[in-house]
Amino acid sequence: MRSHGWYDLPPFQYTPGSGVLSTVVSAGGRSLPVRFEAGDRVLATSSRGVPRPRLEAMAARVFSLDLDLSLFVSSLSADAELLRGVERGGGRMLRAPTLFEDAVKMLLTTNCSWAATRGMVTRLIALAGAEGASFPTAAELARFTPRRLEREVRCGYRAPALARFARRVASGRLDLDRWEDRHRPAAEIREEILEERGFGPYAAEGLLRILGRHDFLALDSWVRQKYRTLHPGPVKKTDASIARRYARFGGYRGLAMWLELTRDWIE
Repeated sequence: MRSHGWYDLPPFQYTPGSGVLSTVVSAGGRSLPVRFEAGDRVLATSSRGVPRPRLEAMAARVFSLDLDLSLFVSSLSADAELLRGVERGGGRMLRAPTLFEDAVKMLLTTNCSWAATRGMVTRLIALAGAEGASFPTAAELARFTPRRLEREVRCGYRAPALARFARRVASGRLDLDRWEDRHRPAAEIREEILEERGFGPYAAEGLLRILGRHDFLALDSWVRQKYRTLHPGPVKKTDASIARRYARFGGYRGLAMWLELTRDWIE
């Protein structure tokens, strides 16, 4: 649940230590609450009739239960701390119920503080629905002009990119299922994400991390600062140092880095 900051962005709601995560999803034009409870298994429930197959699929996506980490785990025989992190539940990134929600939230994390991201996400949901509403679908978001998004969501330069992205997904010109195809090389998907306005290397690689593709590092100011806290050295050589340290993990380099940097969250 706390693999990264998504648990803190609405419509997710999480009380630390509770083992319960809730959200709101859209179904048939209605906003339906869904509750996930951690235990030996993930218990997914809805008080308003979300069908069982959808609940199961949603739980699998939200908690990345479809990922096979066995190859990564087998490479950790000499890395006891990283192995302990996986055994304690690390390695699977929390996702939104839809990739569209993941992508929009990632776009709203660029070049700003976490408080600013949370504010933009909250205002976006309020603009499209009402208090307690689900995250807007691409079709719902495509109704708004960039000017209105900039004014009411207060998302600044991101407004044109957000409006264009929603229109492309809603019209079918952009098929997000292609980004979740695990048979496609991560580098190829990265290039496709970069073609979308507003998505730079950090956003593209951060979205891939959420999708369980860890070929890249998704470096931002927090990652660089946390890395230098753990491994002091010249600031100007931070990126090169990060690349060298995790290169031996190959296609899991991003996951190895993330597990080390967030070790104190898990412990």
